[in-house]
Amino acid sequence: MDNWVKSRVARNLLTAEQQRLEECLPKLHGHYLLQYSAWDQKVISETTLKHNFFVTKGSAGGAQVDFLQLPFRDNSMDCVVAHHILDQCGTPHYSLREAARVVVPNGYIVVIGFNPWSLWGLSRFLPRTKTPKGRRYISKRRVSDWLNLLGFRVEQIEHTLFLPPIVSHVFPSFSSKFDRVASDMGAPGGGVYIMVARKLVAGRTPIRPQWRALTGRRLPVATPSARGMRVTDR
Repeated sequence: MDNWVKSRVARNLLTAEQQRLEECLPKLHGHYLLQYSAWDQKVISETTLKHNFFVTKGSAGGAQVDFLQLPFRDNSMDCVVAHHILDQCGTPHYSLREAARVVVPNGYIVVIGFNPWSLWGLSRFLPRTKTPKGRRYISKRRVSDWLNLLGFRVEQIEHTLFLPPIVSHVFPSFSSKFDRVASDMGAPGGGVYIMVARKLVAGRTPIRPQWRALTGRRLPVATPSARGMRVTDR
């Protein structure tokens, strides 16, 4: 994974995500933004919120953060950005529930993930793929269902990376221009989706949400507890 993050494809992917995120992120009000990434990559550098927290798993050294047990109080963050966390997590519904827990009422959660029904998503089955080695890609519909169960309303879904990763690797300029045109047209088949959802009701989180888990089994939700972390406030 570390080698892939340093590749040209990964760099182009991150740039495309950052540009699209800047365009679609709503105007935020409040104090605290939390962002974390499966690749320890910061996707938002500037925000209207006063404090921008970026937590990592400590791959570069320091204490670790368990993304299934975030060390933050309930209803404490005005916006949480989860960058490819669900793609890499073995229990993505747990991770999403934990992210939802720390969002304030009327706050936002932004989920960035790979679209399995896209040229990018299908290319992961090729023998010499340039996509990251992850557990699985989760569809927008499933993530939207999970967010609805957690008391969120999906307000916006944007896409980027409409061509397979080999094109981004060989023809990055053409890929970028094509993405711009397709995004402006609202095309739905991008390799990456950015889902923006808002928490609707104060203090409302379903006690026993009826998950449609990937394993097909209903799993109990563990109570979050504080863990060590490395946090930068920039």
